[in-house]
Amino acid sequence: MGEMRVLLLAGGGGTRLWPLSTESRPKQFLPLLSKKSLLAETYERVKPLAKEVFVATTEGLVPRVRKELKGVPQDRILAEPSRRNSGPAILAAALRFQEEGDGMTAAVPSDQTVADGEAFRKALAAAGRAAESGSVCVLGVPPSRPETEYGYIEVRDAAAGEGVEAVRFIEKPEARQAEEFLRAGHLWNAGLFVFRPSRFLAEARRVAPDLVAAVAAFREKARAGDAAGAREAYAALPSVSIDYAVMERASHVRAVPLRAGWSDVGTWRAVRELKGPSDERGNLIVSDAPVLAPGVRDSAIVVGPDGILVMPFEREGELRAAVERLRREQATRKES
Repeated sequence: MGEMRVLLLAGGGGTRLWPLSTESRPKQFLPLLSKKSLLAETYERVKPLAKEVFVATTEGLVPRVRKELKGVPQDRILAEPSRRNSGPAILAAALRFQEEGDGMTAAVPSDQTVADGEAFRKALAAAGRAAESGSVCVLGVPPSRPETEYGYIEVRDAAAGEGVEAVRFIEKPEARQAEEFLRAGHLWNAGLFVFRPSRFLAEARRVAPDLVAAVAAFREKARAGDAAGAREAYAALPSVSIDYAVMERASHVRAVPLRAGWSDVGTWRAVRELKGPSDERGNLIVSDAPVLAPGVRDSAIVVGPDGILVMPFEREGELRAAVERLRREQATRKES
């Protein structure tokens, strides 16, 4: 299994795990499944495969990253001046890595989990081999249900080479479409990408030349010591995922199936599936203080420093809008 450079993506902030996940303490910093955070667990998972581990995050989260990952040197924490999604973060890192030897690189979200770390590392290594015959290789998860919360990758069996051909990336589908995708053998898009920076950047320049040029201009300002100019240049970048910016239009994309018990730990229901229920009524209870809930079943009861959530799992789809409404109300109260 060849070594590769690993870029952990640790800049996002989730709303679906409120009240524990907040803007200042996003999902990847939470110890949801063990005493370690998802970020620390991901680091341990990739370390046996990694020559070097880098972390892309926002400036405000750097102290948390340093506290969680004491083994990562300061110069490998790539701090973005503001949150601009995965597109600018991965492109900025790829430009740096190309200059530093153009080694095979895996971009790995730090807020997911897998049951089988060894199978995960084998899939990453296979993706590294497949990326040599394409512009980039994605790891796609064979779906276990018609999920509407994930994007999908349509794949086609390749005649030669490792991995299969990724034909197109598809946004989150409607329920009926998701059932069709399940039958057709499409893969869930887990946001895991493996590439040689020069090949990936050549394709990115073809499909998103303005974005790559803008990210390169930000790097030049940062390198020249123009901190204010760099901050301004980064703030002017669009907030765009790498999927939307590059992958949906890229050619010569390969895919490797990831069969390792993957979960994006994206909802309280997913946490209950991974940890098991807290009582015999199917509830998930996350609290440092005792919780009594007579008659309550199939619900999440989560007590955090920013609030308390009591939610039947069947209403989970309403949580994001409720959190956003609460944040708007809190912002309005602060202004007045």
